[in-house]
Amino acid sequence: MLDMRKLVLEAYELKFMRRLFTVFLVLFVSMVTLMLLNLARGGAPREAFTGILIYVIFAAIVTALMVFSLRKMGEGPKKAARLAGETMLEGNRLVFPAELEFEYGRVVLIDHPKRRRPDRGFKALGMAKASVIEFQDQEFKIVARGEEGFASLPAIRVITKPYERVVLLFLTDRGRVVGKRLIAGTEDGLDVEVEGRGRELVGKFYRLREGRKINVLINIPENPSVSVKVADSSSPEFRYSMLPYEKTVVFCPSGGLSVGNLTRSLGYSFLVLGHGEFLLKFTLPGPRGKELGAYKFEVVLGEKEGW
Repeated sequence: MLDMRKLVLEAYELKFMRRLFTVFLVLFVSMVTLMLLNLARGGAPREAFTGILIYVIFAAIVTALMVFSLRKMGEGPKKAARLAGETMLEGNRLVFPAELEFEYGRVVLIDHPKRRRPDRGFKALGMAKASVIEFQDQEFKIVARGEEGFASLPAIRVITKPYERVVLLFLTDRGRVVGKRLIAGTEDGLDVEVEGRGRELVGKFYRLREGRKINVLINIPENPSVSVKVADSSSPEFRYSMLPYEKTVVFCPSGGLSVGNLTRSLGYSFLVLGHGEFLLKFTLPGPRGKELGAYKFEVVLGEKEGW
């Protein structure tokens, strides 16, 4: 039986806004109650109560607008959760609750603090209509550290109501790491052997200096400024899986798509997964730790399937 799972992307910004609104509401009610009690005890004139009433009316209007905005923001996650709940996984297929019209293509996400506006786009390659689709075993790539990172994934965007604008992302478990290299004889005394074994990148340190720690980082050409630590020399051997252990479909509200939300929804705070070219680096600890060696490796999918 084929392993496949479905997830719903959580819009953490919406959670934050709801918590902020709850705090605001509690503070507002507490302030109004305290002011009314003080005025009543002090025998304040009617004009004071009129001023409080105007303030309450204004605050009520602001509160109503905030509730309306939160409800609109919550529509997307509800649609994604509903479609995920009503979609069945059968073998290598997704069975929708009805025939859906959708665009198919790729989602590309680039989040970096130096960018004023993150790049988050869906590139449509065509349109289709179906009630059953095959899982898309296509190349994808994710590198993320907190809110920073890059992601490129095969996707579909639903057009049919009531699921319009829900995006499905596909992460395949197919592929293998290729390459083998012995990095030895460097000026800094780095001796490490690296090779691909199936989905895993495996490394082994030799003749480590006592008390010396070496960090193992991975980054990508698409966003070289984001390096993710995947191991260190505290153990003589390290292993890191470059692909998920099961096929994954992520149902997303289009407005909640971001590298950070995707990574957290997958259950990680940092992540490197996917296919293509990667750069493995060995550095000393510290924000600007000296680079001791590097090696380019590749993760290949094999035969490409899908659109």
